[in-house]
Amino acid sequence: MRYACKSLCAATLIAIAGTASAGDIEVMTQNQYVGMDLIGLVSPGGSFDAKVFAALQDRAASRPAERAKALAALIAKRKPALVGLQEVYRFTCLESPAIVDGKGCDNPTIAGAFTDQLADTLAALGDDYVEAATVVDLDLPTGLTLPDGSPLPIALPGVPITIDGKQVFLRVIDRDVILARKGIPYEKVAYNAICPLPSADGCNYQSVALADLTLSVPSPIGPVPVTVRVNFQRGFVGVDAKVDGVPYRLVNTHLETRLESYGEPGRYFQSAQAAELLQFMLVYLPPEPGRRQLLVGDMNSDPRDEVFPTVPTPYPPIVAVPPYQQFTAMAKFTDIWTKRPGAMTGKGAPLVGFSCCQAEDLLNRKSDLYERVDLIFSVAPLRKVQEARLLGESVSDKTPPSGRGLWPSDHASVAARLQY
Repeated sequence: MRYACKSLCAATLIAIAGTASAGDIEVMTQNQYVGMDLIGLVSPGGSFDAKVFAALQDRAASRPAERAKALAALIAKRKPALVGLQEVYRFTCLESPAIVDGKGCDNPTIAGAFTDQLADTLAALGDDYVEAATVVDLDLPTGLTLPDGSPLPIALPGVPITIDGKQVFLRVIDRDVILARKGIPYEKVAYNAICPLPSADGCNYQSVALADLTLSVPSPIGPVPVTVRVNFQRGFVGVDAKVDGVPYRLVNTHLETRLESYGEPGRYFQSAQAAELLQFMLVYLPPEPGRRQLLVGDMNSDPRDEVFPTVPTPYPPIVAVPPYQQFTAMAKFTDIWTKRPGAMTGKGAPLVGFSCCQAEDLLNRKSDLYERVDLIFSVAPLRKVQEARLLGESVSDKTPPSGRGLWPSDHASVAARLQY
């Protein structure tokens, strides 16, 4: 993998707080979990086709359509005004015309992988919620380029994979989505009109993890090996909404993981992305005075993450600061979990609020959550956090059979009711 970052990452952070007045709002953040290890597909060694097939089996075994219903039930139970969703994947499969007997896309061990988590979530919620804004992150094969960044020589209907001697084409789309409860008026924040990398209703970050791999691309003379580059994009998106007549802005994002296997520089991606996000939220397109701004998402950064003492050249100094510290210590955002009832007395439950992560296969019997990375921040000063709690962390939230199914996600959802 390589590191790519523009000068924007190093810009000075400026905090601008909105004007507080009376008003209540409930918001929620939910990572829906892809159900497989995507980064592992570009790790060295082994057959790419075999690794993809195994990953699709993992996703199918995670029963994403069933989990989408369980995750939607968590939303329906709380009925928040606005919800930020991350890892909202859609997998589709197209068979080569040469396949006439099935067992390509219809292979029973992988067929369950081909679902649209957004469509399944909205269907489970009925008419109660609408898709208010979306940013597209990973989009394959559209996101594939040659190593020099130029387009592929031929258009592909999907990523070509051979399964049991049969060629299929996979399309994978990852999105971050904001849902709005029915009846709440909203407008999309026009970040995509001013950012360098617009994507659907939002923006992709300029700092992006890259990886090269070799695909067997079909041609008139047979399969041809082609080295391609995968851009593991992340993004952000926002909406302006009125809840009970009070104006709010909700921004939703999913920052890069720490990429521990890559060494210290692996963590620089998420730090650079956080710095870029703060620039757009607070400097380039801040809300008008009086509109309360909130940030939700999977930050992949825990309050315990420490600042690095030094950063080697040519990295900008901001990448030494983890996202959580940028949002709280530098930009002075309020981490709502720390203001929930009982937080100061130690009587809040659960005190630590760990939201990540269950086992990759979601089969662990008891919850294994160990860090707090699914976060809700307020830019404007709060009068009170009326309630903040985890959802989907209890054994009773598992898919059927009761207590013995799968966790809805490897993350717990976080909901909060705020008063300004």
